[in-house]
Formats: sequence, structure tokens, C-alpha cells
Amino acid sequence: MLKIVLERYLGYCLYFVGIVLAECGTPAYACPQFVEFYSDPVDVPDQQGEFVEIRLSAPSEDIVYRPESLLVKFEGKEPFRLEFPQGNRLLLVHDSASCSGTGVACGLLGSVSLPNSRESSWLLEAGSCRDSVVVPKPKPGKSLQRVKETDEWVVSEPTPGVPDEYNEYGVDPESDSSAPIAPLRITEVHHCPAEPEPEWVEIYNAGVAPQPLSKFHFCGRGGVWGSLRDSLAPYESFLLSRDTFMLREFIGFRDVRLVQVALGYLNNTAGSIAICADETVVDSVSWDKNTVKCPSGFNPQTLRSENTPGFQGVAKSSKEPSSDFPFEWKLSSRVVRRGGAPLRVYVESDASVQVRLLDSSGRSEWGRLLPARSNAWWVIPLDSLPKVGVAYVELSVGKFEKRIGILLRP
Repeated sequence: MLKIVLERYLGYCLYFVGIVLAECGTPAYACPQFVEFYSDPVDVPDQQGEFVEIRLSAPSEDIVYRPESLLVKFEGKEPFRLEFPQGNRLLLVHDSASCSGTGVACGLLGSVSLPNSRESSWLLEAGSCRDSVVVPKPKPGKSLQRVKETDEWVVSEPTPGVPDEYNEYGVDPESDSSAPIAPLRITEVHHCPAEPEPEWVEIYNAGVAPQPLSKFHFCGRGGVWGSLRDSLAPYESFLLSRDTFMLREFIGFRDVRLVQVALGYLNNTAGSIAICADETVVDSVSWDKNTVKCPSGFNPQTLRSENTPGFQGVAKSSKEPSSDFPFEWKLSSRVVRRGGAPLRVYVESDASVQVRLLDSSGRSEWGRLLPARSNAWWVIPLDSLPKVGVAYVELSVGKFEKRIGILLRP
């Protein structure tokens, strides 16, 4: 009779009728397990940044346990079950847009909110596999990463979907092929500005973790964008140009980060530009003479003219019906400080738009009716908010309403 013995811990061997299939001392990660919790983001609201990471298998593993489903339970909450995903890692998040990369599957946390000020208990079941953990009280802006299969946790920078030295045997996160492609995006290109304004490109970090600038460069155009100490924070933007001094003069305000790079010259009539991480293309953009009329820049996601340096909203794809909302909008930032750069909102609409500032409980603290077809930036006074923390900007026209979360810091 055939007998298969599977052992998941270091120092055991795997046998099939007496024949060694896995060398002694080499772990076979047959069962999924919790490896990372990010409970208390500081630069974005919790609903945007927090995540739970589950390792499904090791990248080089030949033996992978694939039951039909996976169940996750958080303390006394209703457990949620999902079909066992394909891939090496599973990220549980509130917004599936936060998941990207080869080998990274995505699941939704739903109404579950990760505790910020206490320890928490979690249970995972997949077929005959079971993993239960008690996660310590988190530290603001830091994740908790598990040390191998133990009950020990270390405080670290969040690394969603990326293998870590604490919970992978012999895996180098720097060279792991299953690491997700970085969530950097080209969000604005000015390839033919009016002289003497320099050409510039806007880059946006759409991920939940800081991105080290020492790893990125424009493919075939100059060197990396920064030193080992330089990074781009989550949901933040910066501009790259040959001449940052001249560009600052044209922008006219200082709350936009500029980085000088050997950008070269962008073709006015037809060209392309791409972000590379080493030799891997992260994002690319191309244009021709019909994309936009010079000297205007353009947003690659909408293929429409745009001149909003350093500011991001919710990019609306040109493939989506424009009738979903009777207005389009952008926020200068979703993370603001008291006494810092003002919070601005940009609205395009053929109708008047009501804008309100709400506190964390949804109570209105300020409001204004923006005139139709103003197509301008408006300052939202943050002094009206009674305290720091989560707040909301609400835009409405008739029955259409959009509420955007922001974070007010001291």
C-alpha cells in the first residue's frame, strides 16, 4: 500500500514508499500560514493601507498543497471562506487595486478592521491544514512579520506580497522572482511644453509600501532616481526633469517634490518612455501627434490633456462611460498636515457641485457650492476640523455623491 508522509517542519524528510523525495533539512511548505500583518498605516486611512499576508507556498517549492478552499477567521467575527487561490501569496485587503504582481492573489477583508491598539487572534484552515496566531499590538506605520513557523513576530517595514528574510528559508527578497512588480505609475507626461519650460514626467506610487528610488530608472535613459536613503511614500507623487530649478519656477508653488534626472529629450510628435526596475519594465507610456495638442501635457490613463503637477485623484479611464458621475475631480493629496500645504480640490462639471468637509463621524464642518464649469482648484479650509485623524471630502450633484477619505496629521 502506498503511503505518503508530509511533514512541514525543518529537519524532517518526505518519503514515498521509502524513496526520499525531499532532502532532509529542506522544508516542504505544504500548508499555508500567516506571515505578515499591517494594521496601523500612518500616511493613509486604515481602509486603504492595512493588509494581512498569507504564504501559500515557497517560490521554489515543488510540493504544493492545494485544497479546495481556504477559511480565515478573526476572533468572534463571521469567518470568510474563499476558493483556494493560485499563486505563492495571498493578500487580504479592502481594495483589490492594492494587489499586484506575479504570484500574488487577492482577497477582501470586507467589514473586518485590523486592531490598532491591542493584540488580535486569527485562525486559518485549508483542508487538513490549520494555523492559529496571536498577533501582538502593532506599532504605527510598521508591519509585524512572523519568524518562520514560530509564535515570534518582528517589527518591520510593510512588504505586501514580497518574501521576507524572517519567514522564508534561503529566499533573498532582492532576487526573488515572485516579488510583485512595483506599483509605480506614470501619471502625467509633458513631452512638448512651451519654451523655456523643461520637459517633465510625473510618477505616482499606487501601492501601500514605500518604494526605494535606488531601484528605479527610465529604461534606456540615465541612471537611478535616488540613493539608498531615498524613497517614494505610498500614494505620493513626484516630478522628474532635467532642470528642476526651471521647472520649480514654472510650477509656482513648493509643495511638489522634484527630482533631477538625465531624462534626455522626449520626441514631440511620437515617442515613448518606460519605468524599469533593474531590467524589468514596471510601466510604459507612448504617444503620437494625435494624443494631445502641444504644448499641453497629458494623463496616460485618460489620454486627455492635463497640467496638475504632483496632484492625484481617482483617474477615470477613457473606456468608462462618462455618464457615471456628472463631474470629475482630483484632490491635491489624501494626507495633509495642520499648518502645512493647503488641501485643494479640482472639479470639472457642467452643473454646480456642492463640496463639504466632514469629520470622522460624517458631520459637516464646512461647505461651499462650486459654480458650474469653473474647472479650477479650490482650497478646503482644514481649520474647521475639530481634531486630527480621518476626515472626508464629499462632492455631490443631485443624487450623485462621492465621499473621499483623507488623513489630517498634526
